[in-house]
Amino acid sequence: MSKYNVNDAWPIDEPTNVEKCLKKLVKLSHSGNKIECHGATKLKYKGVSALRSKFDIRFFGNSNNKKKQSKKVEKDLLKSFVKKANPHFPPEARQIIDVARLKWDTLYNTGTVFVGRHFGLPTRCIDWTTDPLIALFFACRSDFKDPGVVWWMDYNVFSHALAMQWPLVYGKNENIEDDFEQDFTRDVNREILIRFHYWCFLERPIKQKAHIILSGQYDVRHDESIRRLGVQKCGRIVISSDIKSDLLDKLNRWGINSTALKIEDSPIDTIAADIADKMLGKNN
Repeated sequence: MSKYNVNDAWPIDEPTNVEKCLKKLVKLSHSGNKIECHGATKLKYKGVSALRSKFDIRFFGNSNNKKKQSKKVEKDLLKSFVKKANPHFPPEARQIIDVARLKWDTLYNTGTVFVGRHFGLPTRCIDWTTDPLIALFFACRSDFKDPGVVWWMDYNVFSHALAMQWPLVYGKNENIEDDFEQDFTRDVNREILIRFHYWCFLERPIKQKAHIILSGQYDVRHDESIRRLGVQKCGRIVISSDIKSDLLDKLNRWGINSTALKIEDSPIDTIAADIADKMLGKNN
């Protein structure tokens, strides 16, 4: 097998102006194929172009941290988040967390991960949207001196690739969510990815048309794992720093902004940021 190269696996498209960028994203969203996208405000982190979770970037960015420490830190992070943010949760978030806790007898579950991620907590998952223009908003909303990036792939192609994992791991090819959850809560690490939807309960992901992709392991390059599963219908759209502001203005005229996507600052966001800084170190 040839050595993995992100530029070969995820071809780059670099539109040179606002019009070309929007045309590319509009074509993706109206291609007839369902697309899922992730918008990142920086093309590279610490000089590397890779699709990694916020938890992995911050925890393993400290060279002193080891994988054997990550489980305790992750559990403490989620537990502390729920304890401190609970008085401020909307009912829908509380329902997701409580139902999952009752089912699995622990707060360490994908329901807590999903809620935490959508309030800014660094977790092992990556959030994706089925609307490329929403991903574009997230790629543009900060870090105005750096280029942003929209990672995209075909939703159905990736769904098929995910399903190809299950027979070898769980002995069946569908309805494996509970099997994965059982592994997750029991600290069983597997070299797999899974997609979870909780959007029908929580306002933010509803507005953002969002879901999460979660790894069964720590410190994973999702871009490499997705490619390893055989996904080839994918790519990256690089957003140059000098057109970010103009794109945000255009998206705002189309009704895609922080207010519409429910990204307003809230006590929960502040709590999530404070907990992350305390347990993972200050964010760079």
